[in-house]
Amino acid sequence: MVHQVVITGMGVVTPNAGSVAPFWEANLTGKSGLSLERRMDLSALPCGWVAGIIPDDIKKSVEARTGRPGRPWVDMLLHATVDEALKDAGVEGPLERPAGLLWSRVWPGPSGSFPDDYVAYMKNIAERQKMVGDDRAAALERLRAEPAPPGLSDLSAFPTDISNRLSTPLVTMGLEATCAGGLRGVAEAARLLRSGKIGLAIVAAGVSRNNHYVLSQYAQLMALSRWQGAPEQASMPFDRRRSGMVINESAGALVLETAEHARMRGVDTVHAVVGGWGLAVDISHVTAPRIETVERVMRGALKHAEAMPEDIDTVNAHGTSTRLNDITEARALHRIFEGRMKSIDVCAVKSLTGHGSAASGVVESVVAALTLCRGVVPPVVTCTEPDPKCDVKTSLQPVERPVRTVLKNSFGFGGQYASMVFKRPLNPRLEAAAVAVD
Repeated sequence: MVHQVVITGMGVVTPNAGSVAPFWEANLTGKSGLSLERRMDLSALPCGWVAGIIPDDIKKSVEARTGRPGRPWVDMLLHATVDEALKDAGVEGPLERPAGLLWSRVWPGPSGSFPDDYVAYMKNIAERQKMVGDDRAAALERLRAEPAPPGLSDLSAFPTDISNRLSTPLVTMGLEATCAGGLRGVAEAARLLRSGKIGLAIVAAGVSRNNHYVLSQYAQLMALSRWQGAPEQASMPFDRRRSGMVINESAGALVLETAEHARMRGVDTVHAVVGGWGLAVDISHVTAPRIETVERVMRGALKHAEAMPEDIDTVNAHGTSTRLNDITEARALHRIFEGRMKSIDVCAVKSLTGHGSAASGVVESVVAALTLCRGVVPPVVTCTEPDPKCDVKTSLQPVERPVRTVLKNSFGFGGQYASMVFKRPLNPRLEAAAVAVD
């Protein structure tokens, strides 16, 4: 017997909202979270001036709720979204059975995430070099004597903290699948749940990586937006003017369980059903997506979900706003849906949030689930001059229509590909959960 896997809890922190309810409203109204990156001097870079930065009021709220001595910012984001998802699902510890934790954490490591952290780290390296030179033993002794300041460490107690919170053993898996990591985490969670080894699973992904080093690396790849107009317009998936992606800081979390397990807990309504998925690793090119592989993972998701192309009502696209990715994804969609592409509404969340690496797959799955429950496809307000070479159907206004299935795509550097079919549950959650996050 194949157990049906459902989403019972969701949480997000993004540049345009601090929890699920305002995030959904932001998607429907076209509220952007993109702004000029004023925290550091980027005048020497040919791009990257715009970023998806979490506003100060949301940041202060997250820090107040989840901040701890020595806890890095990205872990605060992870905890904030997991807290919301667990409350949304009505999950409290201790649990009777082991739980799963599938997580991805994109963090520049000891260099820190915020520009000031990065500068402090580089100064520390320079001072150490000046004092001990290339003497490895002396360098190690100095490092032991002067541990890294709080917030600069790449060490994470996140899995331990979640296990302690739930008072239950965890089956944990740290995922590294670049921008496909979040969606791959959902697939791995579903596998564990269907195996019967765990009772429920948490999928969480967080990213915070805005510093000079990261931006310069993306700039060398010519992957970042070179838009010099209004910052909220900088990420424009499927628009003929698109010039690159905008990176952000964000996090998302989902609680998944089998439908039987949810019913046993007394859960009456759920957000979505995980229908099926397609996964692939293609090593033919580090950064350039291949249309054949994009097509293959989407067809794989359809087959696994026992769905036909005509069953798909809308596509929640990867939609990075890069020249190559958007047209590759669009052409693969045309191969699968052919003439139906004229009637399939396409959503591209990164138009408002920017690109959150692995976190984007989780955050955008929240939008996919809400689309299923509410029967509304969010607009792509930055696609005001649609690229005829992409030829996908986006809208400048929310589209109200019955939605039974959503095809969700996530692709990443290193040849990582993931696609998933979400289905509308028989008992959809039609109203936002009353989850306090302040």
